[in-house]
Amino acid sequence: MSDGNQFDYYSQAEAYDTAFGFRDLDFECDTLDALCEQFRGAKPRSFADLGCGPAYHGIHYATRGLRTYGLDINPHMIEYARAKAKRFGTKVEFVQGDMREFDLPEPADLAMCAIATIHYLLTNEDMITHLRSVARNLTDGGIYVFEANHPRDVFNIARSAKNEWEFEGRDISVITSWGVDEQFDPITQLATSTIHMEVKRGTDTQTYDFENLDRCHTHQELKLLIEQSGVFEPMTWLGALDVKQPLDNSKESWRMIPVLRKR
Repeated sequence: MSDGNQFDYYSQAEAYDTAFGFRDLDFECDTLDALCEQFRGAKPRSFADLGCGPAYHGIHYATRGLRTYGLDINPHMIEYARAKAKRFGTKVEFVQGDMREFDLPEPADLAMCAIATIHYLLTNEDMITHLRSVARNLTDGGIYVFEANHPRDVFNIARSAKNEWEFEGRDISVITSWGVDEQFDPITQLATSTIHMEVKRGTDTQTYDFENLDRCHTHQELKLLIEQSGVFEPMTWLGALDVKQPLDNSKESWRMIPVLRKR
């Protein structure tokens, strides 16, 4: 990210944290627990938040007493998340590293990659390497859940998620425009777009603009990549982080979420 004034990584991380602060973490972690009970036979005792950013789910799980790890490639976001975890009075062990190749101090029972962060893996090879790294860092029969964009977005049938919204946090308000002026390469399936954030703190307003590059995936393609990795068995596919919402073409199905079990 960059702004027209001082380059302040902490303020930018706080803006990102606020922008996505609308998530119902109690409900979502209950959903993850239910998926673990159904497909692993027990609730998780440890959790890995991959591409964690501000570590929404990682910190929330830590408040529930789970051994928790947060992985992110950005050292400034790790610094912010570590300070946030301390503010919440929780213990999260953060690891700076690449989602493609990483090692946690100990394997976890459950891993998650939220907010469509999975799309920053830009090639088939990246995805397969990532899946094998995740499996290596899970306990036997461990569960991996990641959020991807709904396939209808790839084919430009409709937009499943809002690309402009406003959310307020602690003494801060953020208006986000995500995916402005998108350019899509149908051969590589890479989309380049601009992300704009307008951040208000009291009477002060700052703007942050940065370029976003991500990979679009279809459902059939993801199924093949998961199979090709050789390390996971798909248990189910959800259309939202809700056990009652299958992946289908309804409006309520706005994500593509595979629930995977380590082979």
